[in-house]
Parts: sequence; structure tokens; C-alpha cells
Amino acid sequence: MQALLRRLVVFGALILASSTPALAQGHVTGTVHDAEGKPLKGATVTAQNPDVAPSSFTGTSDAKGRFSLLGLRGGTWTVTVQAPGFQIETATITTRSLGNNPTLDVVLQPRTEPPAAGPLQGISAASIQQQLDAAAALAAAGKAAESIAAYRQIAARVPALTTIHLVIGSLLERQHDLDGARAEYEALLKVEPGNEQAKAALAHLR
Repeated sequence: MQALLRRLVVFGALILASSTPALAQGHVTGTVHDAEGKPLKGATVTAQNPDVAPSSFTGTSDAKGRFSLLGLRGGTWTVTVQAPGFQIETATITTRSLGNNPTLDVVLQPRTEPPAAGPLQGISAASIQQQLDAAAALAAAGKAAESIAAYRQIAARVPALTTIHLVIGSLLERQHDLDGARAEYEALLKVEPGNEQAKAALAHLR
């Protein structure tokens, strides 16, 4: 059951892209595969650089595992790649605004799931997954407020799904509610002091 619950797609750092001149746009491409070399469809690839604006870009891998990020300015970017059921991988790349940039090929390792925790016992994994899918669909459709409300309902029902704070935080950033986003990341760190994603999100806000 826990494996199903952790299929939550983290919409950390949604695209806040604004138009930039064509010559100032860096283009980064790459692929995402599993440990057996099979392409992974639907992996989320996020590039962040707090020293430039826009500071975050997000792409999704296609059926062949390919992804593309367009609009990155020259500089050093931290790239986070994640997919349900796999460990999160990060990489650092240096891009140029003009010319070709290095291709980023990422291999994701399967995530080892611990036994189902007590707080999750007696909860229907299927119903929770339906709620997660519905909330993610609202976010993908640009309905941030409705998505936040849906995720809050899930968090109230299943407090053990603490990573929902990351999702809500990134959606609040999209609405330019930085104080609200900061509160979500700090709430996650209270229960998981070592959570690197929450630490990176807070650093990005500063």
C-alpha cells in the first residue's frame, strides 16, 4: 500500500517562465532511464538557479525518456530528476546562453519501500491515489488554488504523507505567496529535519 501512496508526483518548483530574447535562451536536452536501461516516461526534470530570473524550469520525459528545457540563461543550474517509485537524482550543469549545452543522461534507481507505517493502516490506498491524481490534474491544468485545496484535504486525511508540503509550497510559489510557501517547507522540516528538498526550497526563497 505504501508503494501506491508514494506515487505522489512532486511538482517542486513549477515553471515561472517569462519571455526572453531568443539569443539569450539556453537549451538543455537529455534522457531518463531506469537501472535496466529502459526509458522512463513522465519523469519530472527541474532546473533551478537562484541567481537568475526566471530561476526555475520544469520538463517531463516522453515515452522515449527524452526531455528538453528551453530558456535557461547562462550559469550553474541544479537539476533534480524524480519519478514515482524511484530515488531522486540531482546533478549540476553549467549552461551557455549561446551554442550547444551538454546533454544530461540520468539513470534512476528503484526506491526501496519500508513496511507500511502504522498511521497508514486502515486507509484505502486506491482512494488516496485517486485524490492525488485529481489534485495533480488540477495543478497541471493551471488551477493552483483548487489544487492546493485538494492537497490540503489529503494532508488532513493522511498526515503521514508529509511530502505534500513540498507540493503545496511550490503551488503557493506559483501564486506568488512566498510566505505561505515558506511556511509549508518549514512545516515539513519540523517533522523531517533532514529533508534536502525542503532545505533547497527554502534556500531558493531566500
